Amino acid sequence: MVQMVDVERVVTLDELMDRVPEHLVREAESKSELVEHLELSPSSESNSMSKEPSKAQRIRAYMEANPEARNKDIVEALEKYDVKAADVANVKAHIKRTSGDKTPAKRGPAPAAAPAPAASSGSGFPNVNLKHLEAAVDFVKLVGSVQDAQHLLIIVERVKNA
Repeated sequence: MVQMVDVERVVTLDELMDRVPEHLVREAESKSELVEHLELSPSSESNSMSKEPSKAQRIRAYMEANPEARNKDIVEALEKYDVKAADVANVKAHIKRTSGDKTPAKRGPAPAAAPAPAASSGSGFPNVNLKHLEAAVDFVKLVGSVQDAQHLLIIVERVKNA
């Protein structure tokens, strides 16, 4: 199957970046500066031997300063401290466990899942079926890696919203 590319619609990354509003660029730069100058007050959890804040302390501080931040945003902001998505998830789980919400999760047999339509569920995430997963795998194979696929999807989203 040969696909034709509409050359007039091809946009370079530089052209896309030029379309990003100035205020968003400044906001991203200010968040980066906030992380660089992150000063944490001593807490009962801090190790008296170490003067550097732990990953968990940095994550909690960033979450307090940016309550709307997603896990991905936190990882990107704190990547120079080697913070991974699992670190953020662990801190959030710990906060949830210690917040006083002691309702246990219901455990039982998983219901039989029928292929779901592509419509969006109430959670904001699309329902995915086997055809969608196969198409996603084909897309990743086509572009070379998951990271390349993510970059392309970000570009598509920016173009769509421009």
